[in-house]
Amino acid sequence: MKTLKSVVLALVLLAGTTLSAATEPTDAKTNKEQAIVEIAQLLKNPRFELEEDTRASVILMVNSKDELVVLSVDTENDQVESYVKSRLNYKKLVHTLEKGKEYRLPVVITSVK
Repeated sequence: MKTLKSVVLALVLLAGTTLSAATEPTDAKTNKEQAIVEIAQLLKNPRFELEEDTRASVILMVNSKDELVVLSVDTENDQVESYVKSRLNYKKLVHTLEKGKEYRLPVVITSVK
């Protein structure tokens, strides 16, 4: 009887792990990756020149109207900060992100050399 219980327990564990491994991955990661590509397109081709590459840390979220809202841009360059805000604030994305969740996005604006 003890052996039968052990075998049944082993089968249940095996079936449980097999079923959990066979589930479909969610599209949330794919959506996020595609949204990042869209954001990169919005930030493409700045109309100003920089002497050196500039980094910024952008914190944004999606409001109830599915629009991006830039919460902060952490950078040394004021021109880059206003550029990022003007290009991203209140823009709608095709691949939407989770509403109300904050996203941190590293941005690099490259210089023309």
